[in-house]
Amino acid sequence: MKLSMVLFLIFLMQCHKDDALFDETLVDDPSLVGEWLLTESYVSPGGAAEWMVVEEGYRYFFDEYGSYKRTNFNRELQDMGEYAIKDDELYLYFLTAGEKDTLGFSTDFNESKTKLTLSPTYPGICIEGCLYRFKKE
Repeated sequence: MKLSMVLFLIFLMQCHKDDALFDETLVDDPSLVGEWLLTESYVSPGGAAEWMVVEEGYRYFFDEYGSYKRTNFNRELQDMGEYAIKDDELYLYFLTAGEKDTLGFSTDFNESKTKLTLSPTYPGICIEGCLYRFKKE
């Protein structure tokens, strides 16, 4: 039993938070308002992942009234709907085939609130984890 406790404590001491992924500045409504361009992605196809530059990423436009639009790089509309921030998560509500659908994201800003990192949480679409970094335009 003592050996199990010692091994467990050693395991806990080895675990630490990876500060490179999120900057821990919570998302808030006023800072989210504006245009955000996808510039980097961190997606694992099952192995190790690293930040990759995204050429011609899509854009999100968040207004102060709770509406959003997602466009391609050339600002052609892809989808639109409403957003809400609840318990430090961003929820996008939109219509798919006439039915209201939802996407949920863990969110973090950098300190200056010029970069936004999103990680899908609902539905669980990323098995190994994925992050998307946006730059405020």
